[in-house]
Amino acid sequence: MGNLEIQQTQSFQTRQELKLILQLEQADLLEMPEEEFNRLTTEVESSPLFKKLYRKERIIRYQRYPRTDISSRFYQLNEEIAAGGTGTLDIESLLADKAGIVRQIQKMGLENFKRYFLYPEPGVNVEEIAQECNLELPEVEKINSLINEFSIMSEFYHPSALSSGHGIYYSKVASIERGSEGFVIGYLSPSYARGKYSIDYERFEELMRDGAFSAAGAKEARRLFKKLELINSRKDTVTRILQGIVEKQAPYFESGDAKALLPFSQKELAERIGLVPSSISRAISDKSLETP
Repeated sequence: MGNLEIQQTQSFQTRQELKLILQLEQADLLEMPEEEFNRLTTEVESSPLFKKLYRKERIIRYQRYPRTDISSRFYQLNEEIAAGGTGTLDIESLLADKAGIVRQIQKMGLENFKRYFLYPEPGVNVEEIAQECNLELPEVEKINSLINEFSIMSEFYHPSALSSGHGIYYSKVASIERGSEGFVIGYLSPSYARGKYSIDYERFEELMRDGAFSAAGAKEARRLFKKLELINSRKDTVTRILQGIVEKQAPYFESGDAKALLPFSQKELAERIGLVPSSISRAISDKSLETP
């Protein structure tokens, strides 16, 4: 066997090994508990490198999924906090210092909150946000911190009503809500509601050629991109599953009649949305969905 053939064989084996490693990492991420996954996402987005690539270089941006939004429960809880109440949740001590921040969110209005905080555009700096929303710079940071906290602990603020005598704990990830054009998936975590990360690899290569990144900086950026793609894989899978459920069970959601609830196996769902059943099983494990 010639040297070229050996190199080609080794290259193919390397690609296959990397593909297997990626598949194993994706499987691990699908099985990760919600709080741990949301904490990972928040830590990634809080890193200086992410902020640089998102705000300054505009290599990273958010891309929302069709027919998704933040759940109305998010705003209802904010109103509860601002009013000084805790409802059915024992969160008074945890949120004792949050009422003032929430009142600032209410003061700026829902449209500005979504535009500058929940679904921010890359390139808009903290100073511009503060000016547009009539906030002090520390208040902007406090609102972002509150959103991060809600992302990490969304299952605490919005616990599942399901219970089990066998020690099984369910994390409520979303609610199905009626929108102007049909049902939408209302995510309880702002991180999920923002959607997936869109990475402009062409711009990254251009900046590389222009010397904007050192060799070490480029390597660090590529590691970040890999982590973002893995997070995307979980968000993609969960969203496709929920969208498949909404499409299949629309008659039930519309009528609220249990008789309209259709049999729906994981195998059928996998075929409907183009995923393998094992991915479905991992992604839905210990998760619950609030229906109308």
